[in-house]
Amino acid sequence: MPDFIDDLIAARAVVKEGEAPEPLGGGYVVIQPIDGYRFGSDALWLARFAGSNIARGAEALDLCSGCGVIGMLLCIEKEAHVIGAELDEALCDMSNRASYANNIDARFINVNLNSTEIRDVLGYHLYDAVVCNPPYFKAESKHTKIAPHANSELTIDFERIAFVASNALKMGGKFFFTHTLTRLDEIICTCVDHDLRIKKLVINKSRKTFGAMCTLGGKAGMTVEVE
Repeated sequence: MPDFIDDLIAARAVVKEGEAPEPLGGGYVVIQPIDGYRFGSDALWLARFAGSNIARGAEALDLCSGCGVIGMLLCIEKEAHVIGAELDEALCDMSNRASYANNIDARFINVNLNSTEIRDVLGYHLYDAVVCNPPYFKAESKHTKIAPHANSELTIDFERIAFVASNALKMGGKFFFTHTLTRLDEIICTCVDHDLRIKKLVINKSRKTFGAMCTLGGKAGMTVEVE
């Protein structure tokens, strides 16, 4: 590990037992559990995708934020003002400590997106952009041994995520997400049901997942790209 990472962590004293810092480049770090949920390539791809399509200084909401890597990268690379929403209290705590260590404008809230009071917690039509790397698989699917809630819809489904995103975005705001191609037809219908029109769809190199950019209140019509 580079010396500057050790110096940063020692100075801030933000890493607890059972956790480890992961360098993001440029002296920035994210904190992750050693045994547990760890972000993957889809999260990094989504951060780049969203970052290339939002304005500098945008107000952004990161749903199902996990360890906070997407929101933090938007802060670092686009100077976005980020609120993250995460059900797992431990991951939320790690995200806030990493944000403090990085000295960036990201704050993470421990909240259940299924709450009837979610609009009061996150705000209504406040954000220029919403990002989410959601669980891909149905609740009844075979769950992974590590972080099953991050991979399967045990606590949140895409319909609820689309509902929250639609309520949080300003009219004309952008919703960015990734998902599995096996559910593309369902995902498109769900977005339309919540007035979220997919304007750009990118099929990833694996040919198993895709990324999408929706516009709240947008007109029909999308472009499709294959990496």
